[in-house]
Amino acid sequence: EEVARRAAPFLVLAPAAVWTGVSADGWFTAVGAWAVALLTLSAKRAVRVPWAAALGAGLLFGLLCFLSYGLVLLGCVALAVLVAARTVRPVPLVLAGLAAWFAGFAAAGFWWFDGYFTLVDRYYQGAAGIRPYGYFVWGNLAAQVAVVGLATVAGLRRAVTARAGALTVLVAGGMCAVLLADLSGMSKAETERIWLPFSLWLLPAAALLPARTAPRWLAAQAALALTVNHLLITGW
Repeated sequence: EEVARRAAPFLVLAPAAVWTGVSADGWFTAVGAWAVALLTLSAKRAVRVPWAAALGAGLLFGLLCFLSYGLVLLGCVALAVLVAARTVRPVPLVLAGLAAWFAGFAAAGFWWFDGYFTLVDRYYQGAAGIRPYGYFVWGNLAAQVAVVGLATVAGLRRAVTARAGALTVLVAGGMCAVLLADLSGMSKAETERIWLPFSLWLLPAAALLPARTAPRWLAAQAALALTVNHLLITGW
């Protein structure tokens, strides 16, 4: 709870809020957050019926797979939760909930993998075919600085050298999702909104900032958020 309290002000003032409130990806982010929350409650056995939380997490993770193909990368965050909790107890029920969506869509005539590979073909026939990978693989990451804020970037630097704990493992899961999305070549531009479900898990890194400098970083976080909102035409 103490870590969450330290991180909360930075989450509220993160520039990511600009896109969270005006894009469907903000809704995807909420679904992903609930899935991770239920998985955490089940893994830590912090609810009366852990199996129901695990099944609920699986159903939400399954839903995410059909909301957007890229959201399968939230599996990195789910894995981070299991590593931090040091348990695999929820996995069978999570997989059962996940499989229910695939089975239901398959019964209706839609196979997820066929859809994904068709998407890849169409994407490279369109925008991806004219957007250079060599630029966007770096440009996407630069754009994330404007999304997560300067305080988060400073916190990520400290996370690299911090003692391994639940917070650093969770942040590492979010970073893995971002890096895999970047290297995949399936996100060329527009990542300020597309990666919101992953960027969310980087924001708690600000809790690692020293208390004596936290107010200054919080001011920088707010200033960047206001700059993005007032001076940039985001299109979203």
